[in-house]
Amino acid sequence: MAEIRTLGLKKIEIGDIASDGGVSTNFQVIGVTYKDTAELTQEDPELTEHYSEENDEPEEVISAKGKTAIKWSIMDSDPDTLVDVLGGEVTGAVGSEVWEAPAASVDIEKSIKITPKKGRVIIVPRARLVSKINYKLARTGIFLVEITATVLTPTKAGVAPMSMAPGE
Repeated sequence: MAEIRTLGLKKIEIGDIASDGGVSTNFQVIGVTYKDTAELTQEDPELTEHYSEENDEPEEVISAKGKTAIKWSIMDSDPDTLVDVLGGEVTGAVGSEVWEAPAASVDIEKSIKITPKKGRVIIVPRARLVSKINYKLARTGIFLVEITATVLTPTKAGVAPMSMAPGE
């Protein structure tokens, strides 16, 4: 079998989770990704070891899979994009829209599609997005929104939390 390598980043898209709890059917790019900020990581598994008084080695070891997260920053401050990742609402007339931040924390769940420059596309049917503004107010500063998406168990039965499919 030929080795497959997945390299770089072409785009990250998000979409509303399907009404049946499956993966979105309508993905959209939400701004370009700031250089060197995107990563997909999986934490080490959590191990619970059970010992007896009689032995030094564990009698049983129970493992739980480590959390998988996607982190990236975007440079887009379009009001609709800010609503998608930070919550809140858009007010004002067309051409002079205003983003108004939410008064309290919001839970945002989306499907995510990561398309690499080469290799396999990564699909996450359900992820919880936690986003924050990072804007250095300096001559060389740029407005960024840092996004952390934690992979969650899909609500649709038989759907994997993450998959890798042939590229575009």
